[in-house]
Amino acid sequence: AFQDPRVDGILGAFDVLNWHLKMTTWLSKEARTERVEQVLRAVDLWEARKKRTWLMSGGMRKKVEDCKVLAQRPKIAVFDEPTAFLDVPSRLLMWKMIRELREEGSTVIVATNMMDEAERLSDRVAIVNLGKLVATDSPERLKGTTKGGEVLELVVGDGQAFPRELLAQFSEVRDVTQVENKVTVYLSSGRLLLPKIVETLTNRGVKIDSVHLKEVTLEDVFLNYTGQRLE
Repeated sequence: AFQDPRVDGILGAFDVLNWHLKMTTWLSKEARTERVEQVLRAVDLWEARKKRTWLMSGGMRKKVEDCKVLAQRPKIAVFDEPTAFLDVPSRLLMWKMIRELREEGSTVIVATNMMDEAERLSDRVAIVNLGKLVATDSPERLKGTTKGGEVLELVVGDGQAFPRELLAQFSEVRDVTQVENKVTVYLSSGRLLLPKIVETLTNRGVKIDSVHLKEVTLEDVFLNYTGQRLE
């Protein structure tokens, strides 16, 4: 399934999927009809099955694009940004259907910039930066490679030089990275240390706009390997 929907705008959703199955499977006409109805009902597009796709919203067209793979049920299923253009309920539904496809025996490959999507859908994650593979493993093992078990995110004033050396006095601090005005501090334990860090930086004259403490995520892993922000 492509990131940008590749569907014939003149055809309705039913005809698009029926034609796709005719070209990619050996299913009988009756089996194709049953399969198409099943997936269209599952993604709440059955009532719009005859609506020409060029009249559909971007989210509806994306559902039709994803349904090509869901209806085909191939041995190797490839999705490129499967939930682009989808609202939250539709995104959760699509994740559920992709997991079910995997449970039915398909090998599922998902290309995505959404780290929560990768974590929800993947047994193994590959991180690619500038066309190069930089890391691959299970989500949990990748998170285990990040220094520290918690992440402190600080947004500081624009143009401020961040005094990293001040944090070196804390043994719990494992690493510090900065992208523009966002500073990420990797900690072995941050709950008790947070007030001390904020006080130390404030006393040094650092303007802190926001503070957020969280557990390590795949986004932190991405930043750790690439030093870039996800857009």
